[in-house]
Amino acid sequence: MNTALKVKPVWSHCNECGQETKHNIVHKASRRRTYDDDQYSVDVGSDWTIVQCGGCEEVTMRRVDWCSEDDRQEGPNAPTYFPARVSRRKPVWLTRENAPSTYVGMLDEVYAALHADSRRLAMMGARAIIDVVITRTVGDQGNFAKGLDELQKCDLIGKRDRTIIEAAIEAGSAAMHRGHQPTADDVNIVIDIVERMIQAEILEANAKELAATTPPRKRAPAKNMRNAK
Repeated sequence: MNTALKVKPVWSHCNECGQETKHNIVHKASRRRTYDDDQYSVDVGSDWTIVQCGGCEEVTMRRVDWCSEDDRQEGPNAPTYFPARVSRRKPVWLTRENAPSTYVGMLDEVYAALHADSRRLAMMGARAIIDVVITRTVGDQGNFAKGLDELQKCDLIGKRDRTIIEAAIEAGSAAMHRGHQPTADDVNIVIDIVERMIQAEILEANAKELAATTPPRKRAPAKNMRNAK
């Protein structure tokens, strides 16, 4: 039963719907504290709101922290959501049983970093996954360059593929070693590349299984040349 308060609905991102939807405010609560010293006092607090999607009815908790010393001209602080708003959905093919558990676990952590807007961590995680993909495919070659050389030698990637993968590796290295803060678009491009590498490995295994279970084509009987005359 919907017990929404009689207040104006708010627009918010819904994880289930995958887009901004109208949410009903179900409950509100606040917490306030005052810190005093001999010269002045400061008030701080948190406003908690439970909202429910008007479409799929998913329930979310939203918290906004505030301080009496905040600059009112800049507006309210950005809210924090529980669970975090999903910035990128996990691909369907990764949730199937044949996806290697190593990839599933590592990508779960990368997605969690994305949802928390920890873009550097997401980039570092993506770089680590590329290393795992190379090691699983052609073994530990000592460094990325040699690993890509071996992938090319085995005809597992082409020249264009290598350029794409190297771009992702360099972006991860910049975040890890040079403190680079990538944009959200940069991160999503790198995750696209990582997901593509993993899916290629999974599809190769699926293709072998498909070929093994597909009945072979029956050969046509050879014609009798004498009868054909």
